[in-house]
Amino acid sequence: MFSRRIRNIAVLALSLVAGRALSAQTPAEILARYAKAVDPDGKAASIQGMTSTMTMEMPAMGMSATVSSVQRRPNLVSVKITLPGLGEMRSGFDGSTAWASDPMQGPRLVSGAEAAQTIDNADFGMLTRPASMFESSELAGEGDVGGEKCIRVKHVWKSKRVTTDCYSVKTGLIIESMSKQMSPQGEIDAVSRLSDYRSVGGILMAHKVVVQVMGMEQVMTITSAEAGDPDPKLFELPAEVKALKKP
Repeated sequence: MFSRRIRNIAVLALSLVAGRALSAQTPAEILARYAKAVDPDGKAASIQGMTSTMTMEMPAMGMSATVSSVQRRPNLVSVKITLPGLGEMRSGFDGSTAWASDPMQGPRLVSGAEAAQTIDNADFGMLTRPASMFESSELAGEGDVGGEKCIRVKHVWKSKRVTTDCYSVKTGLIIESMSKQMSPQGEIDAVSRLSDYRSVGGILMAHKVVVQVMGMEQVMTITSAEAGDPDPKLFELPAEVKALKKP
């Protein structure tokens, strides 16, 4: 009985210490741990670009699409979404202009919150998320995602975009992100759950992302990804987008 009581007291003490250690972490420490978790061997600085292909499934609608993405340092990105029967949806950022083009709306220059989201995602710093990407970061409580405990951090990005991301207590990796996204219907809430982290060029990347938005679920799964040095021409504005720019 006495030994059991001692053991219980020890367990309680350890849990209290762990609780204090958890709450004592600062956003800067959490970001530093994340950077070390995704880039344990310091490979990010030597990577010039990333190319990936993924499937995007929308089970409720019985739809699927193929997403091809090319990114290059410091902030170039080009994305193509192919929807069977509907055509291609394209978007990108060439370092100064955010744009999009799809069969419904045609080519257009992107601005405001929609552009901010594109530009943030284009920043090659997203690989390791240095604190310099954010205007401010603050603790926003603790969470549990699929039985995995995490610490929530509210980030105000330099672009003014706001996300609340949950960093795993166990691994330091992001396992959930809550944000507002722009759509043809306006600003909408989105919750993304990240899993199946795998190494690409020495960088851990989530190979599965499940997004809950407007009561629907999107499942994105990376089927191939590689680090390299993509041709800069891949990021040039399409002719129909160039035509929209003022002389």
